[in-house]
Amino acid sequence: MTQILIPSSLIGLTPLVQQYLLVAQEQGFNIDNIELGVSSTLYFQLVQDQQSTTLSTDLIPKVSDDLTSSFVIYYHSKLAVAECINHPIESIFISIDDPVLMDNKSVLNQMDIWRCPIRNEVRALSIKEGLADNFVPKVHFSWVVALLALDFPIEDCLILSRAMCNRKINVSRETFGDDAIFFEPNQWAYEFAQFPVPVIEDSRLGNEVSWLSRDKLSRFPAIPKKSLGLYPVVDRTDRLEQIISLGVKTIQLRIKNPNQPDLEQEIIRAIELGRTYNTQVFINDHWQLAIKHGAYGVHLGQEDIQVANLIAINEAGLRLGLSTHGYYELLHIVQLCPSYIALGHIFPTDTKQLRSSPQGLVRLTLYQRLINSIIQPCYSDYVESDHRVGYPTVAIGGINQSNAEQVWQCGVSSLAVIGAITSAPCLKSTIRFFTDLMQDKVTTAIKG
Repeated sequence: MTQILIPSSLIGLTPLVQQYLLVAQEQGFNIDNIELGVSSTLYFQLVQDQQSTTLSTDLIPKVSDDLTSSFVIYYHSKLAVAECINHPIESIFISIDDPVLMDNKSVLNQMDIWRCPIRNEVRALSIKEGLADNFVPKVHFSWVVALLALDFPIEDCLILSRAMCNRKINVSRETFGDDAIFFEPNQWAYEFAQFPVPVIEDSRLGNEVSWLSRDKLSRFPAIPKKSLGLYPVVDRTDRLEQIISLGVKTIQLRIKNPNQPDLEQEIIRAIELGRTYNTQVFINDHWQLAIKHGAYGVHLGQEDIQVANLIAINEAGLRLGLSTHGYYELLHIVQLCPSYIALGHIFPTDTKQLRSSPQGLVRLTLYQRLINSIIQPCYSDYVESDHRVGYPTVAIGGINQSNAEQVWQCGVSSLAVIGAITSAPCLKSTIRFFTDLMQDKVTTAIKG
């Protein structure tokens, strides 16, 4: 059971939080175990499994900063962008003015700024001038509360709440005033244009990526969505050859030990096998060796983006796949124009130690819907029209024969499998199961 305890000073937000939970329920989220009550303190409290998350905000008159709070959200701060990073880790600053000069014209953008509680790094969202015209602090805060109760991490709560506030509302804000509370249409935000942009680099925030140069990083080579197919992930080339000899056209070599004695030889062998069997072989993590030996592509996790030289990977002509675990990471890496996006982990898995929670089918569907709304410029590297809409997507994490059909119905381009392949009693029949499942959808789509 999750309890949302609302302080009496903002008890009027109760119906708004309830409404947003119902919007989430319409998407498929389970809200049966969430109940609302009254907080005996000045703060919002989320109580779950004897653990409590406390939110304080300057929306409550005369409330003092409480450093014991999990998060303190400021809507009326007059700080400059650079000043926000000097405050406690609990602090979240919303709608900080960010004046910029564009085409010799002064534009007043905004930033939402906070510090990641896990990685202790400053993060920010950029909101372009005009996108915040319908912004109402109490609406935003109510969305943050509802999303936290649904177990979204704070970065996803902040980016989703902004997107919800950015949607067109058929009510004039001037009619109600700045502090007005009104119900919005029962619709989840999924259009790419509704979302703010995660800031990749900003020296004012101490965010500097050594390899990044916006005028050099081009779009990575495109991959037609239908070319991915089943996507096994293996840690040995003998297993890799066994699988691709059975007709699999995309595979990843993931050797996690950087000190493995035959690491380079294994990567060389994997690349050679890819050429022999005309298979798209991606090398996980070891991008320097992938460049050195002319790999087809590289796959990187979120923690690798800061240290891997994406400019070098790009200039070498390698395809790039990137892992994501939620809205913030997804919208962060979209700016890098990768070849495909991995979405996970969908179900619990023992193959990798992960900080994120399983995403599940509901969130996977919502991520895919968001990606489907991205329209890319026209490029000439492929003639297929499908590469202009969205990106190829790969669902990964705990996928097996019992749940694969449900995952496939979420609209992804490919299924990544690890344990379902490596522990398969009959490799040939297992591969046939997945390829038949995925081919049925393609055939149906062509007939439709």
